[in-house]
Amino acid sequence: MELFYTPPETINLANKQILISGQEVHHIAKVLRKKVGDTLYCTDGIGSLFHTVIEEIDQNHLRAQIRDTKFEQEPETRVTVAISLMKAADRFEFFLEKATELGVAEIIPMITERTVSRPSEKQHEAKHERWMKIVHSACKQSQRLRFPNLHKITPYKKVLERDDDLKLIPYELSAEHPNLSFKGKRVLFVIGGEGGFSEKEVLAAKNTGFREMTIGGTILRAETAGIFVVSMVRAEALLT
Repeated sequence: MELFYTPPETINLANKQILISGQEVHHIAKVLRKKVGDTLYCTDGIGSLFHTVIEEIDQNHLRAQIRDTKFEQEPETRVTVAISLMKAADRFEFFLEKATELGVAEIIPMITERTVSRPSEKQHEAKHERWMKIVHSACKQSQRLRFPNLHKITPYKKVLERDDDLKLIPYELSAEHPNLSFKGKRVLFVIGGEGGFSEKEVLAAKNTGFREMTIGGTILRAETAGIFVVSMVRAEALLT
């Protein structure tokens, strides 16, 4: 099943119609060569799956009739990863894609003491638009009906103010093993970038309710560490 993203504002539930425009139409009409009468599966990114049939299609617009709707409840465990921006943009984008496939609920691009990449406001707007495309593409590929919330770039101190149920900071000097359950909790991980976190940052995190933890005896790149912690939560859900 190929999945298409249709924002909530394009869906008319009263008339049971969906209007699609832009690049999605080009892909549907020119690449997949769909035509009137063909089936499309669409999601609004907030839990709904629509089984639709194409009623009208031209170069720029498509109208489809909703035949059936399914709704996916929010997962009982929600994982947020706040992760430092990285010098190599492709590494950060790799994390976005894989964390999305693994089911992360929120992603917070973060500026820490040792963050090298610090885009201007204008650069950030362009980056955020590109990042959203990567997240949406990963959702469609993995057939996620609930898209993760991709935050704007956020300072580390602001992230520490969050009130998640369980707040964890993987730290290369820590010997603390995460002997705990994530089930049914709002879980927040903060991941440092090149050079990791400073001792001052780790102390600040612990003073705001974070628990430090080890993720093994080897030093992981930021994107690997981010993928690892999301996988830990997913593995627990599958094994218990």
